[in-house]
Amino acid sequence: MKRILPIAIAALLAGCVSTGTNYDPAAVDRLQVGMTKAEVIRMLGQPNQVIALAGGGKKLIWVHSTGSMFGANARSVGLPFDRDGKLSDVPN
Repeated sequence: MKRILPIAIAALLAGCVSTGTNYDPAAVDRLQVGMTKAEVIRMLGQPNQVIALAGGGKKLIWVHSTGSMFGANARSVGLPFDRDGKLSDVPN
C-alpha cells in the first residue's frame, strides 16, 4: 500500500484537463469563403458559442484549451457567416 499511494498521487498531479472543441487548426487553413455552416461544422466540430450579428449573420466560435501542472495551451477561432449561412471571411 505504501508503494501504491505515491504512484496514485503522481498520476493525479500529472493529469491533463481539456475543455472546448478540439478542432484541427490545419482544417481552419482549408476553409474557403462561401462554405456553408454545415460544411464548416463537419470540418471543425460543433462550435462552443454562436453570436448573432447585425444584418442577420452569425459568428461561430471554437475554443479549445488544455492544461496540466506543466503548463496550459489555448486556441480559438471565430468565423463570421452571412444571413444565408455562408462563410463570409476566413482568418489569415
